[in-house]
Amino acid sequence: MRHQFGGSPADYAAERVGNQLLLRPGATGTAWTARTGGTQITDLTDLAGTPIAGLTADSDGAVAFMGPDNDTTSLYVDFGYGRRYCLTAVDTGARLAEFIASGGTAGGWAQLDETGTIDPGQIPAQLDWIVASTHGAKGDGATDDTIALQNAINACAPGGVVYLPRGVYRTTATLDLKNGVSLVGSHANMMVGPGMTDADYPCYIQPTAPFTGGSVIEIIGEDDGQHPAISGEQRLVNLMLDGSQLTGSSIDGVFAKGNVQNVVMDNFTVRQMPNNGLVTGEAGGVFPYSWRLRHVMIDNCHANGILFAGNTDLTLDDVQVIGCWAQGIVLTNITNGQLIGCRTEWNGSHGYHITGTWGDWQGSGGMQMTSCSTDRNGQHGILVDATGNTPILVTGLMTRRDGRNGGEGGGGYAGLAIIGATTPVTVNGVTCYPGVDDGGASTNSPQYGVRLSGASTVMLDDAYLHAANAGLFDDGTNAVVSLGSNVTTVAGATTTAARTVVGRAAGSRYRAPGVYVPDGWGKAWLGARNRAVAGAGLARIVTVGGSATLGYFASNPRTKSWPGLVAASLRSAYGDGGSGFQGVGLSSTLAGDNAAAYAAWVANGSAVGQTGTWTQGGSNYGPGGTYIYSDVTGNTLTFKARGTTVKIYTVTGSGTRPAMLYSIDGAADVSVAQPSGTAAIQTTTVTGLSDTEHTVVVKVGTATTGQYLSVCGVSGEKASGIVLHNVALGGATSARYANATPTALNAVWNGGTAFPADLAVYSAAPNDASGNVTADTWVANVLSWHQAVWAAGLAGTGTDVVIALPHVGTHEGANGKYIEYSKAIRPLADIYGFAVVNWWVEGKRSWDWWNSLGYWGTAATPGAGGTDSVHLSDAGFQHMADLFLPLVAG
Repeated sequence: MRHQFGGSPADYAAERVGNQLLLRPGATGTAWTARTGGTQITDLTDLAGTPIAGLTADSDGAVAFMGPDNDTTSLYVDFGYGRRYCLTAVDTGARLAEFIASGGTAGGWAQLDETGTIDPGQIPAQLDWIVASTHGAKGDGATDDTIALQNAINACAPGGVVYLPRGVYRTTATLDLKNGVSLVGSHANMMVGPGMTDADYPCYIQPTAPFTGGSVIEIIGEDDGQHPAISGEQRLVNLMLDGSQLTGSSIDGVFAKGNVQNVVMDNFTVRQMPNNGLVTGEAGGVFPYSWRLRHVMIDNCHANGILFAGNTDLTLDDVQVIGCWAQGIVLTNITNGQLIGCRTEWNGSHGYHITGTWGDWQGSGGMQMTSCSTDRNGQHGILVDATGNTPILVTGLMTRRDGRNGGEGGGGYAGLAIIGATTPVTVNGVTCYPGVDDGGASTNSPQYGVRLSGASTVMLDDAYLHAANAGLFDDGTNAVVSLGSNVTTVAGATTTAARTVVGRAAGSRYRAPGVYVPDGWGKAWLGARNRAVAGAGLARIVTVGGSATLGYFASNPRTKSWPGLVAASLRSAYGDGGSGFQGVGLSSTLAGDNAAAYAAWVANGSAVGQTGTWTQGGSNYGPGGTYIYSDVTGNTLTFKARGTTVKIYTVTGSGTRPAMLYSIDGAADVSVAQPSGTAAIQTTTVTGLSDTEHTVVVKVGTATTGQYLSVCGVSGEKASGIVLHNVALGGATSARYANATPTALNAVWNGGTAFPADLAVYSAAPNDASGNVTADTWVANVLSWHQAVWAAGLAGTGTDVVIALPHVGTHEGANGKYIEYSKAIRPLADIYGFAVVNWWVEGKRSWDWWNSLGYWGTAATPGAGGTDSVHLSDAGFQHMADLFLPLVAG
């Protein structure tokens, strides 16, 4: 703005001659900034606005012109007569009127009100607000403002404010923020978004290279000769630190150490620091404490966003850490801390890391996180591996798309991971949702919703956990895991939502009518299942029992029986390990007496195809406890097996035996010799197959009468995932699997050492009851099988066992044996450590109850509802699976 000079009666060019002042019309002169020295002012115009290089008096000697365009209101003129004269702008009266009018208004001069006090809106104009420019700070992005800013801080009394007007304040050394000083800017850029540039919002401190010091701002509470032993009450408000012009990797945004109390950061941003955003540490064993951070953004720092240690009574409220190259928020021993509404997104490693030794002094408390969230962090969304006994409470957590792992996903990462933590962790209300990058690239992640490993005590409830591989991953190494009643898991892409309820009531792993689970049960199965989902091997399930377990009268015994339904759900959640075992129990020889059902099963490929005459063997050998044999050259059995490996199980023994010929998917026959001698199970293994379903034809080689090929069945497997081998047999009693002697080729091949399982399920009972087998005999047979299975578990990584009693319906008649079995088996669960599932108890011990629900089947129309005495419909099998599945899926 230009102001007018001259034109008044006093503004003439004159020369003093003796005692007279003589006017000098047409005199020429210049304008200056000072009485002596100074700088000549050349930015002048005449009254019409025409630029002029100098001053020229008119014909009367009067002088009038417009001053420089920088709001100058006074200057000095020199007409060459040996001295300079001061001129004042002639419009100062109007300026004074404006100033008087500003009294009592925001930004104007302070004015007392009727009570004799100053309105709070006027306080910034008072002396305890030091404007940085008054100490020489330019804020032009070019001038080094380090000394000016530090001088302003040093000049500020405790409780005062150093104000940084809009501008870019370049610094080249650490600023030391003293006791009780508030450093206040005009605006904190939370983030520069699309269509915005830094030039649009020039309001930050910008350190530049070369830089001296380890942080842009430091706050020290240590008697080191330069600082007090106790420091505190500093404020950083409406301010941003921009490290984009720094080089190297060692400079933090803010560093504090020692006894630094009650620091507040509000509307504060730190971005693009070569090292961490905010860091605290100890001095003489003392840490900063009782800090409060509100509306804070840490953006794209090249190490961690926030690295706090020992900050007792810390509060983080609406703190966001985004795009940091390492971890987002790292908290060590933050006892009595609170995180409220915080977010960590797109950080290279963990979003939050709660770590180190906690509660190491008297009076220590825990920490709580409330309404916090994560999104697309490179590793775990939250990792808790803290040690100590102070509880950590997480409430209302939302995790999303974490475990990015460089775009590859996997890696064992989870939305929430509690690994090796001895601190008790309570999680009440958590969601996990997977996804890919915003543009649709990369792999769906995280691998797990919640991952638990080696933790001391974890309590989890009100959770919806959707992840790529498993919503909940518990590797069985945790001391105590208590799942509440509202936990649901989903595995796979977000376009699928096959939800599984795995919530558990307090006091046991799973409770439902007819279900009992002893303490400590399930760790072997859990470990195997989680290795499977991680692609590290197979998790094997073996189910033994009678026709109700084999799948009579489901529409498809392999997929609609309760074992088939359980297997399908587990494969979907934890990986497909193959189709498992298909035994000769579904051949015409052993199932053909139910002609209509067998015909339907052959049509849909669930039965074993058969040509020629085959006869059931007299010994309980091999998987399924039986085999069928033929001595007719060319007789065949046709199986279906899915997987990259196919295994064919045959019985060899005394006498000359024909070769076993097999072909897969129509390929040429392969001959496998069947040795004679002591009875044994021979396993023919074919590897390197495509990962599809295969048709396996087993054929009798050249034979003569009495030379038998004996076949138990065929299995399909993959390298990892869930595989269920259903070795049940129609009509089987408990005696079918009761011989634990290895040479008997019986129990050892049905969950024992020769055919081991991570989870073995025994469900042979209805046929015993109908045969009037005593409870003592039934229990003895069950425990004999259990002995073989237990031995297999001891030889490997352990086996978990479930004794499952199908609904007996009306199959036992009126002898009452089934209730004796139920009464006898329950006390043994605690002694032997197996779980019990009793569908008969769950079904109110009533055939009529299940009949009213359409659960009984019919041989005439497999899958449909009927009035069979013990065999089920598809609906009945689904009900059985629904009761059983939470036991093994959680």
